Amino acid sequence: MEERVYTVSELNRESRELLEGAFNPIWVKGEIAELKRAASGHLYFTLKDESAELSVVKFRSRIPGIPEAVLEPGTVVLAYGKLTVYEPRGRYQLVASLIQPIGEGALQAAFERLKRRLREEGLFDKAHKKPLPRFPERIGVITSPDGAAIRDIHSVLSRRWPLARIFLFPATVQGEGAPDELVAAIDAAERFSESEGRLDLLIIGRGGGSAEDLMAFNDERLARVLFDCPIPSVSAVGHEIDFSITDFVADLRAPTPSAAAELVAPDREKIIETLEGSVGRMARSLSSRLEAGVTSLKRSLRDHLYRLPSRKAETLEQRLDLALSGIVGSTVRMWKGRSDRLIHLTDVLRLSDPRIPLQRGYSITFLAGEKTPLRNASRLAKGDKITTRLLQGEVSSRIEEVKKE
Repeated sequence: MEERVYTVSELNRESRELLEGAFNPIWVKGEIAELKRAASGHLYFTLKDESAELSVVKFRSRIPGIPEAVLEPGTVVLAYGKLTVYEPRGRYQLVASLIQPIGEGALQAAFERLKRRLREEGLFDKAHKKPLPRFPERIGVITSPDGAAIRDIHSVLSRRWPLARIFLFPATVQGEGAPDELVAAIDAAERFSESEGRLDLLIIGRGGGSAEDLMAFNDERLARVLFDCPIPSVSAVGHEIDFSITDFVADLRAPTPSAAAELVAPDREKIIETLEGSVGRMARSLSSRLEAGVTSLKRSLRDHLYRLPSRKAETLEQRLDLALSGIVGSTVRMWKGRSDRLIHLTDVLRLSDPRIPLQRGYSITFLAGEKTPLRNASRLAKGDKITTRLLQGEVSSRIEEVKKE
């Protein structure tokens, strides 16, 4: 009986089939070594212990385990995956779909390593922090369009400073693709600020979560792009006790998205109170000065009246009348100017209330799923869903006909 002669390809193929058939997906413990990140996004590394090594590949499309920032040489991890043979090279390897660090301090250790390195490079220095405008009009927000963060920011700004317009630049805020989407959102905000109108500031963040959930904001590339961003930035990631790398790089750190909205916008009610108080103090000061001037003039006139000829007294009386008239006129004009300014500012703040047009019977229409009001019919097509917001309630409709002119 003749023995079978295998080609290399046949032997590798049958070895792969035998190996994959003999093992279900398994967990393997080892220390990461020889880590390489391919341009495709795939990760290639070696797991080793005291006496052996195993080649491992983690494809970009696989279910993410932990952020890549944690995968550093020397980190001990658990890798879950399928044993196989890479046929073109006959290499025995593990195709990992999930990787977890061993020990509660692994994520924190990676975080501290990156924080220390960026601090040494000067990315956290106060000298690089840009001041935030006192009265922002155009605010960019980078977060998930479906998360609570954008709703909290919108709610606070609508109450405190409705003059501000919000521009959302959506991005995934957790998972393997989140850092790339956050970087792309910053780039989009910069282009928008240059071409569509300057953004006064940028808020980037999300609500709270586990350390793994927040790791997207500890990405080194995201930190460097945020540092280079010319728009003043506010990082609002997680809860008050949570800190991320973006918190240290941004121009201002807010403990929550709601707190970010509180920090970047003034309170219109307090501004009105301040204006009213200032006008009142000026009016009282002017009145006091006027009374003091009149009293001084009358005293001077009484002191010298009987020592002057009657003609001189008449001349002084005329000068007194003119002086009093000028002081009164000047004071009235100054007071009226301050009063008109206060009325104007009060009207501006009152008219900025977005509910006023709705009270007059107008409505606001949104394309379903969007947050920006619809202004041009050319964006619509037959069958599109729209939402119309009235003073009380909303109405959902479907487009039957579009007239673009």
